[in-house]
Amino acid sequence: MPALPFPPLPRHTLLGRSIRVAVLVGVIASSGFPRARAAEPPERVVDGLQVLYTFEALVKGVFPDRAGVGEGIDLRIDKPQGVRFQAGRMGLDGPVVIASEGPAKRLTQALRQAQQFALEVWITPAEGEQTGPARIVSLSLDTSKRSLSLVQEKGRYELRLRTSTTSDNGTPATPTPDGTAVHRPTHLVATRTPDGVVRLSLDGKEVATNTVAGDMNRWPDDCRLVVGNEVSGDRPWRGEIALVALYARALSADEIAQNFAAGPPQIEEAAALPPGHPQQVDVVGALIPFLSG
Repeated sequence: MPALPFPPLPRHTLLGRSIRVAVLVGVIASSGFPRARAAEPPERVVDGLQVLYTFEALVKGVFPDRAGVGEGIDLRIDKPQGVRFQAGRMGLDGPVVIASEGPAKRLTQALRQAQQFALEVWITPAEGEQTGPARIVSLSLDTSKRSLSLVQEKGRYELRLRTSTTSDNGTPATPTPDGTAVHRPTHLVATRTPDGVVRLSLDGKEVATNTVAGDMNRWPDDCRLVVGNEVSGDRPWRGEIALVALYARALSADEIAQNFAAGPPQIEEAAALPPGHPQQVDVVGALIPFLSG
């Protein structure tokens, strides 16, 4: 299966002192010392992917849909000044609305036709208890009508899912155990199979399961896709978001573990540093303190 290409991120060339380290590494390598190589992370699962968002920066005012499936469903933010970006993550400290500009009809139809889905996020809650419930990702019309929502309610996560046997609000919800929503980087995946089995997984391990009977045929075409809030703007979630993905099928336990092992999108540490300033470097002189020590 091909790797999912995340977009190239800017790189800065480090000059000055750091060049001495690079030269020293080259000298050691040429001297026959074994060189350790970092293990490559596994590829992300792409089969069934419908939308994919990373949050390292706005691109021409939007967060582009990077899935490459059909017509992209880009997300636009109402208050760009209300978010911050750091090392590939977007921080939400106040109420903003990040939503598709119109109905996410292609996404709705794909999931409704499949009668199954997987909703995946990489997040870091600002605190262990939030109320509202606070919306992490929502495919909805307003605060009381939705197709699905992944939310944080106090110290737990919940999946709200509309079927022919649940309310327009997607209740009763499927929760994770109390105390599972904590202030740390978290890989959270919610899945639903065609026979109604709902599973919630944290960091590659299943923590909750439920059966939500019925079909998904009542999903309205005019729902918008929203991140970090509700369309109305009054159910804000606080924290950091690195990735959001939706699949038109339920990922298996092995596939969830694979995406967890792949980790969130990364920006190399060097890219987060300011540009280096070119200067003349005495390479031999720079090596003397290392080699004489």
